[in-house]
Amino acid sequence: MIALIKHWRKLLAATLIVGTLTFAPEICGVENFPIARAEVKLYTAMGVDYGNEYESQDIVKLRARDKAIKNATKQAGVYLKTYSRSINNELTDDEITAITSNAYEVVGEVRYNRTVKQVTDQITLIVWEATVDVNVDDSEITKWVKRDDRDRSTLISQTRESQSAAEENDRKVEDLRRRSQNVSDDAGRAQLQAEFKQADNEFLSNQKVEEGTRLAYQQKFDDAIQLYTEAIELKPDNAEAYNWRGNIRNSVAAIKISVDKNVSVGEKIRSQALDDFNRAIQLKPDYSEAYGNRGYLQFMAKNYPASIKDFDRAIELDPTNAQNYIYRSLYWRQVAKDNGRALADLSKAVELNPTAHAYMNRANFYQHDLKNYSAAIVDWTRAIELAADNETAQSLLLWMYYFRAECYKAVGDNAKAQADMQKYNALKGK
Repeated sequence: MIALIKHWRKLLAATLIVGTLTFAPEICGVENFPIARAEVKLYTAMGVDYGNEYESQDIVKLRARDKAIKNATKQAGVYLKTYSRSINNELTDDEITAITSNAYEVVGEVRYNRTVKQVTDQITLIVWEATVDVNVDDSEITKWVKRDDRDRSTLISQTRESQSAAEENDRKVEDLRRRSQNVSDDAGRAQLQAEFKQADNEFLSNQKVEEGTRLAYQQKFDDAIQLYTEAIELKPDNAEAYNWRGNIRNSVAAIKISVDKNVSVGEKIRSQALDDFNRAIQLKPDYSEAYGNRGYLQFMAKNYPASIKDFDRAIELDPTNAQNYIYRSLYWRQVAKDNGRALADLSKAVELNPTAHAYMNRANFYQHDLKNYSAAIVDWTRAIELAADNETAQSLLLWMYYFRAECYKAVGDNAKAQADMQKYNALKGK
């Protein structure tokens, strides 16, 4: 029994940290919790874009389609925000955007309408209207809140980055279109065509990244890696594509090493992930997300000096990312043996993102490192309260009860310890 508990302490700690690689539902034998009755809603929207003689009309059509989809998902977001509130699980705007951007389905064919407008004697514009029908399932709200904290944080970051890249590309194209009104010589026209071509490749690359994120959202990791690779081929300096490909490769490597026990293949994939993070940081030296991801990879590879350097840099660049504080606490706790700094980082993570997993990480530290059982009880209790809204946390609920029972026993409250053990045994028997 003692050996089993030691095994589970290690597994618990690993599961709390590794957000996208949570296998506890199968290991623990806890059944998946039911998803609320789903309702699929259809949203119809139009997007408009225009092009001139210097542009690829195929790309202009795609831009119109992209705008139509974004308009449809914005409509869906208004409904999902209200729906989440109605089921007492109101989500933030960032969460709603991450869901609608990654969980939609285009229904049927896109309808296009093309018109030609003669603006001046020299300027002719071709206007494309795209109309799309998009399905969004409101059960995505329930699925979202059951995702792991790190998984949700990653998807929000990816969605923000995609939005920012799309907006920057739109500004670049609009600037080129304004410049095209004043070009009269062949050299100027050739230069504009080359710049439009570059902007088009950037747009297509961003589209690949967005689709890759959607596939990652569906846990289709191999397909997502392929899309990120295609994005890089279109735009070799796409730092975001390198970072997110590295993130998935690192997750796949961990599965190969820890679950499949195929260490050689896992190490090869991990090396590819490291190359991706290095390239992302080379292209974008202030890329906090890439530093955090590379630091975690280095920690898992036991390259501790490199990991702490990356964690420090990630936090310096973005002090609001709770996951990086949890990552860094691992270093203080397991390598430097600095309990003060470990507790400070875990508490900062709770402050920034007070979720079940954040409390579980600190509770585990209070209990097993500091032997502060009273503080651990407070955090285990809060984690249990929050676990109802997180499938990963639910899968660990029996162990929350077990470790809280240990704490109650340590402070002499045998009645509460016995009650928690009964809950542990009941969940274990499912």
